[in-house]
Amino acid sequence: MKEPFELEWMGGAAEHHFRKARPETERLPWGSLDPSGYSPAAVESARGSWTEVAINEYRAVASFAEVLRALVDVKAPLDLLGMTSDFLADECSHVELASRMAMELGGAAPRAVDVDQFAMRPGGRTALQRANELVLRVSCIAEAFAGGTAAVSLDKTTHPLPRAVYETILRDEAHHRRLGGLYFEWALSRVDEAELRRLGQVLLSGLKGLAPFWRPRATRPEASPAPPVDELQALGWLTPAQFAPVAREVVVRDILDPLATIGIAVPAEDRAALLG
Repeated sequence: MKEPFELEWMGGAAEHHFRKARPETERLPWGSLDPSGYSPAAVESARGSWTEVAINEYRAVASFAEVLRALVDVKAPLDLLGMTSDFLADECSHVELASRMAMELGGAAPRAVDVDQFAMRPGGRTALQRANELVLRVSCIAEAFAGGTAAVSLDKTTHPLPRAVYETILRDEAHHRRLGGLYFEWALSRVDEAELRRLGQVLLSGLKGLAPFWRPRATRPEASPAPPVDELQALGWLTPAQFAPVAREVVVRDILDPLATIGIAVPAEDRAALLG
């Protein structure tokens, strides 16, 4: 059931512990962004986008919780478990950063979410299959796509605050993306050809969900004017026309090609249809 996306903050001992682990948050230039210096269309678009980031990062908390449990079930190396457990705090920090960005712009945009649907449900029957699928979907697809596209948005961002937010998030995302390579370095000797083919289909399914980002979208109604490109970029965002080729390039460079080198591949005809 969908309900409004809202966040709570406890303070006290919980905040103290969290801040010790992530002290850089308070060092960002909060309060330096004046929304009145931008068009209402740019502010409204950026508010919505940063709200969506907060939701997606909250979803990532649930996703990495599932990944961690799957790694425990498959008896993955202990240091890999410890590395993955740290990602939960990273994602909580990213939720805070994105939500505070939305607040800097006047408040979060209204959004309804179904938290019960946040965690990915792997289709594998064995512990190894479930771990393979979750690591593939979360680290090799979702985190690789988010990190690759965010890096381009960072390059275009001109205001110091969203730049600092992106830089903080991307430092963490680099480790999240690396998990996939480390995990499959350990797991591949346990994976047969049938499982590699299954994972290829999981990869294709996951990328189909991202395809709207690089395929043509309906044009904006005239009653809803497009925000100025330079203002949108200043606040951390690209237009859909700018984002589409970036998304396609990231999928090829950071997802499809690296995974193909370890035997997790999409058939050529499916790849062409996916990217077309």
